[in-house]
Amino acid sequence: MKTQSENEFSRRYPVDKIQARTQVLKLKAKPEECQAIAQRFDLIELHNLTATLELDPKGKGSLLDVRGSLKAKVVQSCIFTAEPVSSSLDETFDILYSFDPVDDAGDEILIDMDAEEPPEMVDPQGIDFGEAVVQQLAVMLNPYPKSPDSSWEGDSVDEAPDEEEVQKAGKTNPFSVLKDLQIKK
Repeated sequence: MKTQSENEFSRRYPVDKIQARTQVLKLKAKPEECQAIAQRFDLIELHNLTATLELDPKGKGSLLDVRGSLKAKVVQSCIFTAEPVSSSLDETFDILYSFDPVDDAGDEILIDMDAEEPPEMVDPQGIDFGEAVVQQLAVMLNPYPKSPDSSWEGDSVDEAPDEEEVQKAGKTNPFSVLKDLQIKK
């Protein structure tokens, strides 16, 4: 994992600049930052990574709600053919930050899958909004990019053809030799 100073798109915002009123930040990655992010996520290319963040203090200054919109153009490798697959991202996200320290009393931690996500803790050195945007980009990327020209043999990836269909097609089943090895009673 990269340290805070090694982030490809670091935009650290000091805690003391966060005001009691709503603020808007606009972030744009430089070409060399886009190239480094593309390398981090094994992308062919990343173009025009921009984000607009609205910082909205909540809870008497103990929480910061960050509503953002991210735009990017990405080129990924097709999972079947490795051909370039271009896509445009235009997504929104929401991150909640807490300025209150975590009460770590050593108690057992219970995880409720239906509960809301806990807020991110604010680093005393500031919030790295650039890294937050990069993490959101990672979540928004298509995990299985597929070029329009590629196809999987057969329409259903989840089902294997049954033995009768294979034999009708004139193919031999690689497990058919095992049938002859069965002990007959």
